[in-house]
Amino acid sequence: MLEPLMCTFADFIIKRRLLVFLVITGITAFFAYHLTQLRVSTNFNELLPQSHEYVQVHNEFREVFGGANFLVIMVSVEEGDIFNADTLEKIRYITNELEGLPGIDRYKILSIASRKIKKQKITSWGLEAVPLMWPEVPKTEKEMEDLKNAIYSSERYYGMFVSLDSKKSLIFADFFEEELDYNAVYRELEKIRTKTEDDRTTVSIVGHPMHLGVVASMIDEMNMIMIGTGIVMPILLWLAFRSWISAIFIPFTAVVSGIWGLGFMSLMGYNIDPLIFVMPFLISLMAFRHSHQLYNRYFEEYVKTEDNLAGIRVIIEEMFLPGVTSIATDAFGLAIVAIAPIPVLQKMAIAGCFWCLVTIVIGLILTPIVLSYIPVNKTFLEHIHNQQRKNRERRGFENHFADWLAPFITGRGRYWVLGVVFVICCFSFYWSEQLIVGDAQVGSNLLYPDARYNIDSVRINKNLPLINPLYIVVEGEKVRSLTNRQVMADIKNFSGYMMRHSGAAGAQDIITPLMKMPQMFHEDDPKWMGLPEDQQTASTYLVGLIQSGDPGDMNKFIDPKLRQTNVVLYFTDKVGPTIERAIATAKEFIAGYSNLPDDFTYKLAGGVIGTEAAINEVVAAKQLQTLLLALTMVFVFCTVNFKSFKAGAILTIPLLISNWMAFAYMAMNDIGLSVSTLPVSAAGIGMGVDYGIYMLARANEEKRNNPSLSINEVLTITIKTYTRSVIYVAGTLVLGLFVWVLSGLKFQAQMGLMLAVILFLNCLGAVFLVPVLILLFKPKFLTHK
Repeated sequence: MLEPLMCTFADFIIKRRLLVFLVITGITAFFAYHLTQLRVSTNFNELLPQSHEYVQVHNEFREVFGGANFLVIMVSVEEGDIFNADTLEKIRYITNELEGLPGIDRYKILSIASRKIKKQKITSWGLEAVPLMWPEVPKTEKEMEDLKNAIYSSERYYGMFVSLDSKKSLIFADFFEEELDYNAVYRELEKIRTKTEDDRTTVSIVGHPMHLGVVASMIDEMNMIMIGTGIVMPILLWLAFRSWISAIFIPFTAVVSGIWGLGFMSLMGYNIDPLIFVMPFLISLMAFRHSHQLYNRYFEEYVKTEDNLAGIRVIIEEMFLPGVTSIATDAFGLAIVAIAPIPVLQKMAIAGCFWCLVTIVIGLILTPIVLSYIPVNKTFLEHIHNQQRKNRERRGFENHFADWLAPFITGRGRYWVLGVVFVICCFSFYWSEQLIVGDAQVGSNLLYPDARYNIDSVRINKNLPLINPLYIVVEGEKVRSLTNRQVMADIKNFSGYMMRHSGAAGAQDIITPLMKMPQMFHEDDPKWMGLPEDQQTASTYLVGLIQSGDPGDMNKFIDPKLRQTNVVLYFTDKVGPTIERAIATAKEFIAGYSNLPDDFTYKLAGGVIGTEAAINEVVAAKQLQTLLLALTMVFVFCTVNFKSFKAGAILTIPLLISNWMAFAYMAMNDIGLSVSTLPVSAAGIGMGVDYGIYMLARANEEKRNNPSLSINEVLTITIKTYTRSVIYVAGTLVLGLFVWVLSGLKFQAQMGLMLAVILFLNCLGAVFLVPVLILLFKPKFLTHK
């Protein structure tokens, strides 16, 4: 039924190829224009699952208590301590310069040099709060001594803003998240570092604004790696075909695909996030793979007839439908990523789905049209004839390998293959269960351990581990409801429980300074520290504490209406297990130990840890669903194309195994499943099925051409004719992706190596496992007479 239709389609393409070529050229020009307007930037809100309860809490309170774009700067000295005019002046200079950064929340810049950090004392007028070190640094020995005493006498500052060895001091800042330009922030922070860092002083800077800025600043280097890959692949093609036309033509389709895909993203108003910058390149490789497959088959047919139109007819009639099936699986593999309610993934899924589908036009229609206009020079034709003689005489590595493989697979070797695959499945399944959702390593997982950002992270965590906050809000229904002593006691118990059981390295809340109030009113006698015994005194102390400073001084921890308060817990890292333990411990206390009144509630969760927890929970929940949907649709597409349930199983089983191997590889190399890696693993699903589809289609074609062949004979011919093509295509891609290992961005290097390994294993799966599964399932279209 489909054969006459494909003949008609081939006729249409051949007769109107110039018109089709001009139409494709016009569309390419249209998308190329829009490509010039594409932005490379990060929108933090697009990284968060907006429907998740933690993110909703984060959005509700980020302007009051602070968000996840949390910046920490540590000024440290090599000798002596920070209590000298030069170092304190640097702290003051950095604090003031931060106010000029784009997107910064000036009311949440905190350091010993900021106006909000105050020392409290009892005077005849009552409780008074004056800045620790504002607006100038101490100028006399007495002023310096007073500053030391004020810091050393308060645990709010000593161990929080100043390290216990007095050699380091922290500066905290928060940013508004709407349209934050991370690259601009990074450049300004580096200018501040350059002006303040010297042989005696080290300035360490960490946090989302710096981290994402570092990644954004490496775009040019990432582009150079992509260009390097684009240079290596044509060289490999020339070595395979001894033709510069093939070296230019096959990558040409990937370039056109890239123009269409990136132009579409710009047309839709999307931006490219540096965290998923590798995806456009991977999707463009789909057009490269299909073009390469068609190119190999075209010249195999051309040698028989030396008629380019006859070769084009064959590749359209025989390879178009398998190509469409393969592209459909690619598209669906990316499209289902959109089920994760994370805007950056949803936009990438929409763009990626369109991008894959246009590969039908670019890879399967444009390729044969352009081939019809490419002249075959005598040198290349001679190379092709020499290759054909090699094939007839069965010379060369690829022919020797195929000649060994065919009888091996059709003989007892199939049992060896099944045995090896079983061992690999067990090994991969075990390791895939160890895969961590979220960051798998301390510090930035996108950067190498020796990157300045990771060195700064280690340096701060060793001294003042306060760079990964978790915000948990306690909210009452009425104004001034936080004056309830029972609520104060519960918050105190909650903070203590979290410090004992969650792995937190520090905690801040409104209760700690409140507990200092009785001590201050009793000549600083430590035995008076604690919550007041009666409700009225507790209420008076809380109101007095809020009113003792300037408006907004306590906004980090309590709102002006005394209805909402923020409990901040600090963790040394934000790897998946740490986040999971923190959230689980908070839920455990709330469910089993909280004694809040009925009109109060704990709200989880904000800050760096809270937003990361939301992302991790969504990725973990959707990962299995994504995988099952992808495998199901691969099975459906392949079953429909070959009109055989057995064919669907033959092509889906290797994909499931390769997915296990990919997750095992990630677990063994400490690569977590995250917003950055989830779409790459989804793309790997589609990339893995191509070889099997084309091999099964070739076996089907050989059976149709000679129905008297047995299934063993069909497989023998298919292996001897198609194995070489699989090796060439996979070899070009694998060696090209190895260029990514040179990237200064660890994530890009890891993804390049992982994809190279996966593509190599998928190549082995197509060459070894697919033929064995064909023999095992014996699909009807390969066994009927």
